[in-house]
Amino acid sequence: MIAVDFNWILIRYGEIGLKSDYVRKSFENRLINNIREGLKTRGFDGKVKRGYGRIFVSTSEVKKASEVLEHTFGVVSFSPCIKIEADFEGVVKKLADLASDHISKKDTFAVRVRRTGNHDFSSKDVEKEAGSRILEETDAEVDLDDPDERVMADIRQGQCYVFREKISGPGGLPIGTQGRVVSLFRGDCGSFLATWMMMKRGCSVTLLIGSMDPYSADISTGALEELKKWDHGSPLDVLDFDHGVNLFRFSEDGEKGYVCVLCKRFLHRLASKVAEDRDAKAIVSGDHLQENFDSFKLTDSVVDMPVIRPLVGFGKDEIRSKCREVGGEFILKEHGCEAEDRDTFDVKGKRLEEIEEKLDIEEMVEESFVEVIPDEDT
Repeated sequence: MIAVDFNWILIRYGEIGLKSDYVRKSFENRLINNIREGLKTRGFDGKVKRGYGRIFVSTSEVKKASEVLEHTFGVVSFSPCIKIEADFEGVVKKLADLASDHISKKDTFAVRVRRTGNHDFSSKDVEKEAGSRILEETDAEVDLDDPDERVMADIRQGQCYVFREKISGPGGLPIGTQGRVVSLFRGDCGSFLATWMMMKRGCSVTLLIGSMDPYSADISTGALEELKKWDHGSPLDVLDFDHGVNLFRFSEDGEKGYVCVLCKRFLHRLASKVAEDRDAKAIVSGDHLQENFDSFKLTDSVVDMPVIRPLVGFGKDEIRSKCREVGGEFILKEHGCEAEDRDTFDVKGKRLEEIEEKLDIEEMVEESFVEVIPDEDT
């Protein structure tokens, strides 16, 4: 539970700190911008400041700000805290006061202090004195290995931040630091998680959503809204089109056993054109090894850019478990495609190309591209 007198949040990041000074500053700036944008989308302001190795938010609405940080890539952990001057007696007193509010006689506790900069006391001095006072005031027991409660302080060049919990963030890199990708998005578990994982690696995302009516129900809306909770600083670029008309042609004018691969090759071609328009560097797919590498080769061969499959090393149960963790139970809802042709035919590349030539696949792609990106947007 967050104390009512907390009006600062101390934010920690991970990978950013390993970059060169120039890159680190650029990534910090991006993370700060993304946090500000996340706060703004929730309808309130907070002052976001940089400190060496840390970022700080000053706000009277700590709970709301914490909800933003829990959905901000690049944040490893954060702590609602109280900011005070870093004099020895003041820090010890604030640690003891915080402990008195939350620690009872039946609890075990530990004091943890981190100090950076020049001060006339050490972190051990503060831990020892604060621990002694907490013992006197609460009669609780010290347990340095696995305490029930912790009170902590981060002392930095004359300022001290006192807190009692570290809340996990999603980690990763700030969105907008790693370029743009085009995601083939259906709103199912696989495409949702693959997109989320690329966002976590710092990618801005263009979602290419094809309505598959009447062959499949539209399941993208809920998953799309869930993804939007994570896009602070680089809003999702959502492009949609009628894919049902293409599925009809693949089903009626194609050939048994070839419908699915025709569909995927079409989507890869279309995504490649969208990527060129949006200056994206790769296509993202939610495929995993339910299929074999030969099918990947057939679909990837029609484009000249990387096709990234973040889920290729996961089993179906792992994918569903992670989807549930990130997006909730409703993400797991599955809708089959009635146009799917799962017969175990050995798809021949030459025959596939003949079917595509008969269908005039390039013209089909161009028609959908014009629908996705009208002339006024290009």
